[in-house]
Amino acid sequence: MKFVIVGTNFISDTFLDAATHVEEFDLYGVCSRQESTARSFLAKHTSNNAKVFTSIDEVCHDNQVEAVYIAAPNSLHKHYAVMCLAAGKHVLGEKPSAANSTELNEIILAAKKHQRLYMEAMMTTHLPNFAILKHALTKIGTPRKYIGQYSQYSSRYDKYKNGERPNTFLPEFANGALVDLGIYPLYVLLALWGAPQSVQASGVLLETGVDGAGDVLLNYADKQAVISYSKISQGDNFTEIQGEKGRIRIEAVSLLKRMQFIGNDGTVEELAQPFDEHFMRYEVSHFIAAAKAGHIESAVNTHTLSKQVMDVLDTARAQLGVVYPADNG
Repeated sequence: MKFVIVGTNFISDTFLDAATHVEEFDLYGVCSRQESTARSFLAKHTSNNAKVFTSIDEVCHDNQVEAVYIAAPNSLHKHYAVMCLAAGKHVLGEKPSAANSTELNEIILAAKKHQRLYMEAMMTTHLPNFAILKHALTKIGTPRKYIGQYSQYSSRYDKYKNGERPNTFLPEFANGALVDLGIYPLYVLLALWGAPQSVQASGVLLETGVDGAGDVLLNYADKQAVISYSKISQGDNFTEIQGEKGRIRIEAVSLLKRMQFIGNDGTVEELAQPFDEHFMRYEVSHFIAAAKAGHIESAVNTHTLSKQVMDVLDTARAQLGVVYPADNG
């Protein structure tokens, strides 16, 4: 399947390194506003035969393009996705799928109208270890508590403190610590437990108006969860799913690098398969298979799951006071 990668940041590098291990993947082109940036990106991957695009319009008008991977700034996700779907391209859109629920609904409507696949690119739910995790939940008995952590001191935070304004800390790019990092444990939670009954959020806002750190408490009828995240401090980043018979402890929840079942009696069982450095290849393979089957929705990262995640993000941001330009229509 002929892909165009839209955006040339670090996640695009990771994506391409992984996608080259998927037989059905064919890098047709790269889209960046600056031609030199696109060519530098391709040179790193010895993909000099790929086409260079400098606008999303060019991508949409090229009939050879079958699918796009959108890794542009969050604020552009909806605009690019809707344009590409309308042009008959399948879309794999980086998380978060859009700036808010209104934008996500527009994407899903476009996918239905034009009968093209749209899938949010959350890699975690496609990893082999996620299937192992779901199966292992029976070991903990009745689930009671989920503690999801992702605190990673941003390499751009020092620039921010020195007076610079990197995109990652600007509301006009629909950024912030919750949508960048907190979304990982949140996505896993909702994929396992579904939508919560209520959401309560608190956090630390930076002068630019985005959250640097925070906590989101999600209440269910018989259990609760807390998502703790930060881009202005560093943590060990262990996630636990606790039940009445024991708990599952996860290292690096976005990648599920290591998982252990720890019973109330002290029993310890290693659950995870060895870590695959090309971890994004699983979502790419799934996406291509779904597109070729004529589906407009993934059976794993469903539209419903994306909407549930976005609903929580919207509610939490409203409580935190993080407002994006898209929120004002």
